Amino acid sequence: MIDVLSTQRFKTHSIDEVLEEIKQAVRKKPDNADLRAQLFQVLALKGDWQRAVDQLKISAEMNEQAQPVAMIYINAINAESERNEVLAGRAMPAVFGTPPDWLALLTQALKESTAKQAAALRQQALEMAPSVGGVLKTYADNEQELEFEWLCDGDGRLGPVLEFMSNGRYGWIPFEDIHSVRFIEAQGLSDLLWVQAEVHLNDGRSHVGLVPARYPAVVDYASQHDALNLGHRTEWLELSENIYQGLGQKTLMSDTADYGLLEIAEIRFSLGD
Repeated sequence: MIDVLSTQRFKTHSIDEVLEEIKQAVRKKPDNADLRAQLFQVLALKGDWQRAVDQLKISAEMNEQAQPVAMIYINAINAESERNEVLAGRAMPAVFGTPPDWLALLTQALKESTAKQAAALRQQALEMAPSVGGVLKTYADNEQELEFEWLCDGDGRLGPVLEFMSNGRYGWIPFEDIHSVRFIEAQGLSDLLWVQAEVHLNDGRSHVGLVPARYPAVVDYASQHDALNLGHRTEWLELSENIYQGLGQKTLMSDTADYGLLEIAEIRFSLGD
C-alpha cells in the first residue's frame, strides 16, 4: 500500500487532524490515486469501513497496478465485519487447521449471556488445550530467540488461538496446529491494523494472510483514544475474574513476558516437531 503518510506525524497531530488535511488535499486533487489511498488508510484507522472501501476502490480504478493490493484490504475489511459477528457470538469463525474439541467451548462462551457461564466455559477450554512451548523472535532483540513454555492471546475470549484473515474470511488457528508463523514488520498505517503473516501448519499446509493487529473497539473506533487506534498501547477491560477483553494493540502473553504483536518477527512452536 502506498504510504506517503508518516506514522511520525501522529505524534504531533490527532487522527482527526490528519484526516481533515487529507480530505482537503483530495478536494484539491481528486484525480490523485495516492491521496485516495492515504484517505483510505486514515478512514480505516477510525473504523469508518464503508468510506474506506469507497476510497480504496476509487484509488484502484485510477491506478490499475494497485488493484491487487486494494483487493487484499477490501477483503480485510470484509473479514473485520465477520470478526465482529464472531466475537459477538452471532457467527462461527472459520478454522484454518484442525478444530480441537476445546475450540467449541471458546465459541460457545461467546454466545453465553452471563459472564459466569462464559468464564466457566473458557476455563474448561484452557484446561483441555495443551500448553505448547516454542521460541519467539522480536525485532527489538535483533531477532534473538526467546523461549516460552506456553503462549496465548491476552484477550481471554481467544486464548491459545491466532486470529487470521484470508480471502475475506475471518478465522482462528489453534496454536497447537501451528509449526511456525512469520510476521512482516510494520511499515505503514495499514500495517498498524493488519500484519502480513505466513503460517506453516504441522500437517505441511501453509497460509498467507493477515493477522489483526488491534482488538475491536467496545463501542466504535471513532470514540476510542488515538493511542489505542494507532496500536501505541493496550488496555484491558475485565469481563470476569482473570478474564480480560483487549483494547488497542493485540498482545500475546507467555510464561516469561508479554509481547505486542507489532514487535514480533516470528514464532516457532515445538509441538509437532
